[in-house]
Amino acid sequence: MSGKSANNPSSNQRVCDRIAMSRVMLLELDNGEILRGQSVDVSPRGALMETDIPPEDGLLGVAGTLFLISKEGEFSIGYPCRVARVGVSTIALEVDKSAAAAFGNYMAKDLLGY
Repeated sequence: MSGKSANNPSSNQRVCDRIAMSRVMLLELDNGEILRGQSVDVSPRGALMETDIPPEDGLLGVAGTLFLISKEGEFSIGYPCRVARVGVSTIALEVDKSAAAAFGNYMAKDLLGY
């Protein structure tokens, strides 16, 4: 049983499980603003990014491009995404479905050290 039901509105609606992972991330919003942070966890469809500067109000739903920086300092390709949730010092990002396979592949390779 998945735990999702009409009788349980607080059930977890995530499609993929999260994995703890700490990487430097850059989020370039469509308005040109750039946010820098550290990933807390990732899944094939998204990431939770902790920021040094509290996120501004009004970010929910804003589109952007997510870049991950490897341990060696190399930038990943850009993954289109949108802001799914905003916390006191975190931003939850949902990677666009069109880029989910590539994002998941990058995460797997990075986690496995390929």
